[in-house]
Amino acid sequence: MDKRALAFTLIGIAFFLVYLAWANPFAAFAEVGRFNVGVYALAALIDQIGLIFFAASWYLILRAMKVNLTLWGAMQLSFTSLFINWLIPLPLMTEMVRAYLVKDRSGSNLGKALSSVLVHRSYYNIAFGLIIGGTAFVTIASGREIPINPGVCWFLTAFAILSVAVFSLMLNTRVLTYSYKKSPAWVRQRVFDRFHDPESVEEGFNPVFADIGEAMSSLRANMGINFIAFSMLLFHWSAGAITAYLSAEALGVHLDVPTVVFAFAVVEFLQQLNFFIPSGIGLLDAGLTGVFVLAGVPLSMAAAISLLTRLATYWFEVVICAPIAFNYGYKEFLTKYFASGR
Repeated sequence: MDKRALAFTLIGIAFFLVYLAWANPFAAFAEVGRFNVGVYALAALIDQIGLIFFAASWYLILRAMKVNLTLWGAMQLSFTSLFINWLIPLPLMTEMVRAYLVKDRSGSNLGKALSSVLVHRSYYNIAFGLIIGGTAFVTIASGREIPINPGVCWFLTAFAILSVAVFSLMLNTRVLTYSYKKSPAWVRQRVFDRFHDPESVEEGFNPVFADIGEAMSSLRANMGINFIAFSMLLFHWSAGAITAYLSAEALGVHLDVPTVVFAFAVVEFLQQLNFFIPSGIGLLDAGLTGVFVLAGVPLSMAAAISLLTRLATYWFEVVICAPIAFNYGYKEFLTKYFASGR
């Protein structure tokens, strides 16, 4: 870990400790007296199933694109990419890591590798938008108020839709070709050509265009697999919200579903924006607590629910992903692809 990453990690830990001292979730645990271990175990199990579905959905996309990789291989690469993203929280880090890893592991071309992770991310954001927008619609249609600021709700939905639009354009070969030709030389070198395929005879990003087009054609020819992959990501996103809901139930707190969905959506949004604090330590915990407080949950109880949710959706996942990442050689990957300036 370099000095900058270590500094941000220490800042995150310090913020987390201050947050714990201020919110005092342990007071809520003491007040509850009895903790439903069975309900919380179910919450943790659902989250881990969601983690597996995350990897399996990408595997199905790769399969539709005719990339030769096993389900276990896709799980290894996915868990390794998540672990690296927790250490180095840069935008699209998980996607970049998986793209390079799957190209090396499967012997596929860079176009298919990039297409697979961008489609996967697009499906994830579509699921994000559908769940948020759908929950807001059902809440309003039933005559109830949205538990958080409605403007925040619609902003999150718009963010998901805009993200999908951007990724869709990135997978359109005509748009890519036009953008590449019209871009200044320095943009081509610093943005497009950084993703060149070293195995191609032709230099630059041009050879990747055709590979992306071929990958997308294969994907469109397998709509059944597409639907299953999207459904898995829909469950993966929902699993986090279900985990938060059951964590509250384990403490004897009954939250309505819209409150939990919107609270978890805010955390997901913060996680996508975070590119400073490794794992979002403290930041995401405080964010989830803050939304629950705005929904009327007492501070210490909100912090306790947040602590249990993060334990299941982050720390338990670290326990699963870290051994695989160490075994796969994540340090060698970082040295190979990031020390070289990629």
